[in-house]
Amino acid sequence: MDIHGMLRPERVIMNLKATTKREALVEMVEDLGKAPGVTDVEALKKAILDREEIMSTGVGLTIAVPHAKLASVKAFTLGLARSARGIDYDSLDGQPVRIIVAIAAPDNDQNTYLRVLAAVMSVLRVEDKRKAILAANTPAEVVNVFKE
Repeated sequence: MDIHGMLRPERVIMNLKATTKREALVEMVEDLGKAPGVTDVEALKKAILDREEIMSTGVGLTIAVPHAKLASVKAFTLGLARSARGIDYDSLDGQPVRIIVAIAAPDNDQNTYLRVLAAVMSVLRVEDKRKAILAANTPAEVVNVFKE
């Protein structure tokens, strides 16, 4: 799965301004909303926040992967944000989140959706990859972690 093509440098937030989970999600979605594949940023924001109410996407290991499928998303779009101080995210392991990868997906391709989610997790599961993301100096370096 070629996820690095879905994550563009312009969709990488090197240091979130947000200090809360809700603020972080809104900041990320507003950034994702600038992508050509996302046609309704408000619908995406609602879907991401509603999904988070059902169950936290803070999966542990200081990472979170909020995601939503919508008809208004025309192409798989990923965004990544880092938080130097960490965000209280109600993660499964109780640890603050430092890396968030948001996935906006079309609602008509469940198979690709699951493959994208699995590919993102396979990168983020590796400690050296997480360290490389946190140590990167530019958005392009962050994207390169997903190319390797």
